[in-house]
Amino acid sequence: MHRRELLKRIGLSFGYAVATPSILSLLKSCKTEPEIWTPKLLSIDEGIVVKNLIDIMLPKTKETSGALEVNVPEFLDLFASKVYDQEQTSEFLNGLSSIIKELPITDLGVSVLKTEDYDALLSKYLKINKEQRILFEEEENAVFLSLVGLRDFSVWAYKTSEQIGENVLAYDPIPGSQIGCISLEDTTGGKAWSL
Repeated sequence: MHRRELLKRIGLSFGYAVATPSILSLLKSCKTEPEIWTPKLLSIDEGIVVKNLIDIMLPKTKETSGALEVNVPEFLDLFASKVYDQEQTSEFLNGLSSIIKELPITDLGVSVLKTEDYDALLSKYLKINKEQRILFEEEENAVFLSLVGLRDFSVWAYKTSEQIGENVLAYDPIPGSQIGCISLEDTTGGKAWSL
């Protein structure tokens, strides 16, 4: 398989899709308390790993809610269980499996992993220079590609959530006229537009 095809398929497996009403309704349906979330597609261990990785990637700040507060892991699991076909599901789960194999898991399982363990993994694969990124892409490194896909999908889900879309991003429920050639700073104060 060629690198471009692999990147495309990994991207599709992690949810590059147009934000259709049915997909947005899936996101809105993710209203569980994070502490009582039971994954639909993922195993409990996979859910713990995904949740912890996403929390590091999109943490809560003073100004914004974190990804866990807008139920991004729950949406990812629900999206994969409802939207992916068998091949996409297999690619998605194989990607998660490659990520889990890279973590320093003991006999006690993933529940005892520390933030430092997840941060070391993310640093190794995502906090890299351009040459290393190109090397990972050429090698078709499954962990790298899966983490990039997870990060990209998490950001998309986060920005598509109702809370972030309406309260953090520039939001206009009834858009007016289109005005071209105007800076984002002038129109929204520098905020990206919500979908």
